[in-house]
Amino acid sequence: MKSNTKTTLVFLAILAAVFLIALLDGGAVQSAADEEEESTLIGAFVSEEDIDTGDDLKVTSPGKFSWTKGRLYAERTEEGWRFPDLPDGGGIFSVLPMESGDANGETESPLLDSDFPEIVHIGDLGKADGRSNVDRENGTDWLDINLSGEVYVCGSRQVIFNFYPICQTSDGRIYLTRGNSMGMSGADGGSVTHTLTSDKTETIGGKSERVTVKVAITAVSRPTPTKFTVAHMDENDCLLKLEEFTPDALPESITAADGAAYLIGTSYGTGWNGETIEYNICSRSNDSAPYSYSNLDTFRYQDGKLCSISIPVKWKEGEA
Repeated sequence: MKSNTKTTLVFLAILAAVFLIALLDGGAVQSAADEEEESTLIGAFVSEEDIDTGDDLKVTSPGKFSWTKGRLYAERTEEGWRFPDLPDGGGIFSVLPMESGDANGETESPLLDSDFPEIVHIGDLGKADGRSNVDRENGTDWLDINLSGEVYVCGSRQVIFNFYPICQTSDGRIYLTRGNSMGMSGADGGSVTHTLTSDKTETIGGKSERVTVKVAITAVSRPTPTKFTVAHMDENDCLLKLEEFTPDALPESITAADGAAYLIGTSYGTGWNGETIEYNICSRSNDSAPYSYSNLDTFRYQDGKLCSISIPVKWKEGEA
């Protein structure tokens, strides 16, 4: 009986600790891994699904607990960086350039090089944008990175978005760890932005280097898409051809009709205040033969999830 009571008390204490950690802001819970190794925020991934990052909660002594935030490391392939087995979602991060090192192969600086960082997109993060600027401020090399993107909710869905910061260690390794969550409804036509920031300055060998990073992910309530039409127009603004697609069966690409000078893509949807219509015009680009490419932007709706999509338009050589 005494043993059962003791077990019950320990179990309840663990539950209480889990509940407390769930309520805390992701940045307020410092993990053992964070204490062991410095890293720099470089991006974020967002998903409606929970990602197993290997978090661990241990009872170190009666009434004391140790919480360790786990890490899911990215892999470097010939095509670039990738995270294995991520669920549906999307993200963006900026790989900080690493110095090549001195004659002994030792890296002098863990952060900056004279080159711009590599911007990486992963998954279906809508309208993702990444920009960086290298400058010199008061004798300090300054790398300023701004990353942004959108995720979408439509209809009357209630969605919980989970945000996972992406960090880079001083030796160049990149990992994803646990962050915060945010609820969003698709019924009110609003938006909510979740922002992560980092500002670090290091002095190595008498040289100061500053890295500032801002990652802003906006959850946007959008109309539920109903159809997407593409009008092929000639130079006299006459309709040559009209195509219609459902949001869950959009084409991989569109070939402009013979004699087309421009295309009009029209996205139809139903929102909280009625029908919405959005227009997107695409004209011939100056890319090389046999096709030149430009894009029409719309939204794909599949398996209850909404994401933006950019459909390439092929223009035949010698047309228009």
